[in-house]
Order: sequence, then C-alpha cells, then structure tokens
Amino acid sequence: MKKQRKSRGLGMTFIIVCLVLSGCGAGTQEAALGSAEEYVQAAKTALAGQDSFMANFDATIAMNNAGRGSMTTKGTVTFVKEPLYMKVDTDMGFDNGSQRYILYLQKGEAEKNEDGVNQYMNYEMTLQKTDAMNSVQIYNAAENMETLLAAAENCTMQENGGKAVISADIPAEKLYDVEAAGRFFQIAGMSSLSEVYFKGTGDVPVTFVLDKKTGAPISYEIDLAQALEKVTNNVLSELSSDNESSGITVQTYRISSELTQLGNVKAGEIPDEVKSSAINYEREISMLESDK
Repeated sequence: MKKQRKSRGLGMTFIIVCLVLSGCGAGTQEAALGSAEEYVQAAKTALAGQDSFMANFDATIAMNNAGRGSMTTKGTVTFVKEPLYMKVDTDMGFDNGSQRYILYLQKGEAEKNEDGVNQYMNYEMTLQKTDAMNSVQIYNAAENMETLLAAAENCTMQENGGKAVISADIPAEKLYDVEAAGRFFQIAGMSSLSEVYFKGTGDVPVTFVLDKKTGAPISYEIDLAQALEKVTNNVLSELSSDNESSGITVQTYRISSELTQLGNVKAGEIPDEVKSSAINYEREISMLESDK
C-alpha cells in the first residue's frame, strides 16, 4: 500500500511538473488556439503593456476632384515608451516626385519641462507629451493594432503559410472612436474631426496577420477608402455655400503596419547634425522679441 501511495505521489508530482512547465509557455501553445476569437485574444494579450517596437509602415491614398492625385507613404518606425524615443523615417511619393522625412521624438529636459518632448525634423520644437504623441499616432503600430483588435467584429480565420489571417470589420458605430484613438485619417488631413461628420459611414474591413502557433501579432491592414470619402464629403457639404458640392471620390485609402520587433527595443540617438541643423523657431522668435 505504501509503495502504491508513493507511486501515486510520484505520478502526481510528474503531472504537476508538466503542468508548471507547460504554463511557462502558455502564451506559445499552439493547442490552446483554434477559433478566430482565440487568436484575436492572444494577439491582444501579446500587445498589452508592450513598451517598445519596430515596424514597417505603408499607406496609399488616391482621390479625384481634390487636386492631390495619389500619394504613398512608406517607412520604418522605432518606438520606446520610457524614456520616450521615437524615430519615423518615411518616403512620401507623389505624382511628380518623392520626399524623405525623418522625424525624431525624445524626452525633453526635465528641469525645463517635466512633460516636454523635443521634436526634430528640419526644425526643433518642444511639445507637451500628449500633443507630440498625437502628431505621430498613425505610426504607432502596436497601439493602433491593439485598438483595431479591440473593436473588431465578425472575425473569420484562414491559414496561409503558417500564419493565421483574420478578416474582420470595424462596425460603423465604433469608427469615430477608433479613428480618434489611432488618427487613421491623419495623412489625409482629416483627423480630429467632430463625430457628426461620421454620419453615414459603413463598416470598415480590416485584416490581421498573426503567428499560427502563438497568435503573436505580425501586421494589420485597414481599408478606409469609403469611410474617408463619406467623412470628407460630409465636411465639404457643410462648407459649400450652395449645398451642392460635387464632392470627391476616394479610390484608395489603405494603411498597413508590420511589427518587425515587439519588445526589447533599445532607444537610438538623435544625430548631432540633426540637432545642430534644426531650426528652433521658438528660440528665433524669442531672440527677435528681445532685440526690439
């Protein structure tokens, strides 16, 4: 009897050890994932609380009757939450050429402004952290993917090359809050609008690509063409004095971000030549005023 109890005890110990070991990798168990909803939850869990990432960004917009034709924005993003560091390196392509922009955000000097953020491009300025982050929110791949996952409905899944591809909708009634959080209309110059302009928008399709084994987030793509067209025409209709604005047509407005690294990203350095060549308009204005 004692040998039997001892044998049972060893058996239970073995089972407990196995459970503990498997629990250490609970976020990477393929068997725990099956439905689209389970994959979405796994991706949300992986993104929650992440403090750094590297990503590729891609946006395409094509409109008529707006005098702007088409534009593409492709680039890379590096983000570290604390202490704040962000680098957005993009190439913007237009019908008649292209332009490269490199923007940096860095935590400001605490003794001057505890909540200040220094922004560098071809200029230097100090912003409040909220304003600084809002200005580049569209490039915040991790946070925006988390926002989209939280709002997504009607999720379906297909496997493609070892990846789980989730197709879903952002319901029309959630679109205003989603855009406000992610600033997805930023490139189109239509972000931060009142909710009244979102009247009549429909559901918006979104696609997530996740790791098939772990559910880890890889990328998202959202098609906002119809939504941008409706919102823009709502604005134009209000501005038109004769209430007969012909409106615009948005052929394409697609945004995608691919997370190339999630977590464990180290902040870079802002090159000295960027700092030295950046024009500080606040300082220039202050000097002009002091000379009066």
